[in-house]
Amino acid sequence: MKITPFFVMGCLVCLIATVIFAGCTGKENPSGQTPQPSPAGTAVPVGHLVVTEEQNKASVFVNQSNVITVQLPENPTTGYQWNLTTTPGLRVMNDTYVASDTTGKIVGSGGIHVWDISPIVQGEQKIEAVYKRSWEPLTGNETSFSMTVYVT
Repeated sequence: MKITPFFVMGCLVCLIATVIFAGCTGKENPSGQTPQPSPAGTAVPVGHLVVTEEQNKASVFVNQSNVITVQLPENPTTGYQWNLTTTPGLRVMNDTYVASDTTGKIVGSGGIHVWDISPIVQGEQKIEAVYKRSWEPLTGNETSFSMTVYVT
């Protein structure tokens, strides 16, 4: 069988069409929220708003029944850790570090720091975090995370 340019072109068109239509066959997400990955071993309950470093400097609107789960990469073996603070209208209910290597065989591997934060007072609230070594002074060049939370 002789392979002609038309045959190759037809195969490419079929391949592209298959890829495009394959993305359209998934089920619709009824919540309207984009699912966020959670670190291994940490299930995120339904109704939690999960935020990561990608939402740095974002604003979110929640009601008092929501819980905000903040997940930031961390590697405490280097001395660097997140120092997270919130305004008084938010309460940190959980503050956990989850190592990415649960076997303990990979020295120096990082993980994810997870905070579950509950809004307790309506109005504008803030979540702020600085990634630094605890024994070093602030220089202004540290990695930081901030989010404005509007509680209704």
